[in-house]
Amino acid sequence: MRLLADEHIPPAIVSALRGEGHDIAVVGDDIDLGAEDTVLLEYARDTDRLILSEDTNFRGADPDLDVEDQPGILACETAASPGEIAAAIRRIETFTDDLTGTVLYVPGDWL
Repeated sequence: MRLLADEHIPPAIVSALRGEGHDIAVVGDDIDLGAEDTVLLEYARDTDRLILSEDTNFRGADPDLDVEDQPGILACETAASPGEIAAAIRRIETFTDDLTGTVLYVPGDWL
């Protein structure tokens, strides 16, 4: 899975996901820290990556942010362990191949 980890995603989560073979771009490495949410959405669209973020703006808190036309948002609960996040993303990847315009919570009890 191709992901864009927002700047508040702990490095341990990024490492766990990379260890499972996910292709992860990271805000702070691939995009400047503090970049506007619109920049993250544009980058995600351009590179076909799901956004992994705990930012509530991606879940509708910012009504001016257009999250409809994007590859998908994984709303991350960063208090969860890296293993729980990785397992949730593994389940998502197993059961769907198109999350366009979708917001899913990880780890979440969606399945």
